[in-house]
Amino acid sequence: MHIPATTAKLTAQEETKQQTSSALEQCKARIKQVSPQASLSFCSQQFKILDIDIYPIVAAKLQLTLYDIYQELGDKVAAEKMLDEVKNSAAFTQNVDVQYLWLRKKAAEKLYRKSYQEAKTLFEQAFSIAKTQESDIWLAKSYNDLALTEQYLNQYDKALSYYQKSLAIKEALGNDFYTAITLNNLGLIYKKLEKFKESQRYFELSLEHYLRYTSHNVDIHVIGYMSHLYGNLAEIYNINNQFNKKNFYSNKVIEAYNDNLVGDDRLSALINVATIHINANEFTPALDVANTLSEYLTRDDHSFHDVIFYLKAQIATHQKDATQAIKFIESAMDYSDTKQDSLQKMNIYHYASELYYDNGRPYESLVYLKKYQQLHEILLEKKYSENIKVIQSDIENERVQRALAEEQIVSQQKSQKIDKLLNLILGITSVGLLVGFIVSFYIYRKRKAQQHLMTIIESHKQQLFLLSNDDTAEQDDAQQQESTPLSPSELTASFAELLVNTMIDCISIWEKSTKTNKVELADRSQIWTISIDSGRLRTRSLDKYLQVKKLPANPRWRNVVKTCHFILSECHLSNDDRTLLTSHLDQIMQVIKSESLGTS
Repeated sequence: MHIPATTAKLTAQEETKQQTSSALEQCKARIKQVSPQASLSFCSQQFKILDIDIYPIVAAKLQLTLYDIYQELGDKVAAEKMLDEVKNSAAFTQNVDVQYLWLRKKAAEKLYRKSYQEAKTLFEQAFSIAKTQESDIWLAKSYNDLALTEQYLNQYDKALSYYQKSLAIKEALGNDFYTAITLNNLGLIYKKLEKFKESQRYFELSLEHYLRYTSHNVDIHVIGYMSHLYGNLAEIYNINNQFNKKNFYSNKVIEAYNDNLVGDDRLSALINVATIHINANEFTPALDVANTLSEYLTRDDHSFHDVIFYLKAQIATHQKDATQAIKFIESAMDYSDTKQDSLQKMNIYHYASELYYDNGRPYESLVYLKKYQQLHEILLEKKYSENIKVIQSDIENERVQRALAEEQIVSQQKSQKIDKLLNLILGITSVGLLVGFIVSFYIYRKRKAQQHLMTIIESHKQQLFLLSNDDTAEQDDAQQQESTPLSPSELTASFAELLVNTMIDCISIWEKSTKTNKVELADRSQIWTISIDSGRLRTRSLDKYLQVKKLPANPRWRNVVKTCHFILSECHLSNDDRTLLTSHLDQIMQVIKSESLGTS
């Protein structure tokens, strides 16, 4: 078959295009499945072998993926280089996907560096693209981005409004991972507003969605997100006096830190671990963590310097080193004043006020107490703002409405299933009734059989009781037998063999049903004597009835009968074993009866 050259060329191009797209998807999949270092090695190799001139868009997306990996590893220089190369590439002007991804990553970088207004501008540009493209997932992400920016700018009413829109889209899409992120952010904003019960509820909802996501997806990347959430849960449970849960999630933070977190995730985990140790008055491990955190103070990025110095001030106070404590808290205030995180400023100002007061510097203490009170008053105004209450109510109402809509859909699906099942149920009802009748009849027969068995067992117990009370008569018979010659029929070999076979079967059935031995039978029945010979328990009287040659001249047939009755009344026997012993009993009693008639 001849294939035109142009067609063959197109086929080869399509195949190559699929391979390049596959390389990008494989890179993204690796990020979820292996460590950042392993992901970097694989994705870098894919980027090297890619022809950038032919596939500029795939190359740009690979570079943006590499940017994420470098960020996670804390290599800011390499990450910034990736962004710059994408910005200057042809793909940036040609492809809207690349533009949207680049704008969000650049804005997140600005947000991390506390350049909130620049971040807001970039996020708004990305939001415009999302609206133009009418992409639900992009809109959900952009609303969350804008909400986070307004949250850092202390515009809580705007932040809640954006979170409301983001959450509505994410829940409609059914994406647990993205939903968990927004719910966690809502928990953070309510914590800042000192609405701790609401904060706890959103953190717990976030955890539910993370756990649901991880139960169906392999994604080690989510460990960093969950580490932050564990820290938030530990803190909020501590505030709400739920100390068992606080300790549980504190340990979760430490476990997450030990899971080889890297980059900023590791830094955040270290801060959480140090805070947990300080709150628990465990200052020795807190000091070890603080010394590790000190390594980050040499970085050009000062994003967490205020928090680190605040932790070091608390440790120095515990060590009664007031000079160092004041030095650290002043450094914390210097870095905090360059940021707009009012909650962190409040914590630092309040601690500084107490520290100055305890060290005989009341004027400085009063200055920072006033700064704390000013920020707290602003926070209270926003906390009880009518706008926030309305938005909070709207968020709750929307979530309730979505839940009701989902329940209605589920209810309709259940109704359809019920209608289908009704026909099936009607079809099998008659069969079910017949089966029920058969089962009932079987149970009736079974109960009758059990009642009959219980009657038999009770009869054997009564027989055993009567025989036990007949010991005196047996002794008289024995004395009479000693003075009176035994009849020939009583000494027949068949009767002797019958007694021996009966006892052999008794021992065999006893051992099988009780998993014990003949010594245990003698002890529990109290029919046969037990002696000690050379330190071992012996049943010499019973052993004589196991061989015809050793059988006494005047055998105590009552002991054999009593043994049968005891086993039949005390053990759970199979039908065959019960029938066998009953047959032996009948034969023995028939011989005894015939002897009695012959004697009389």
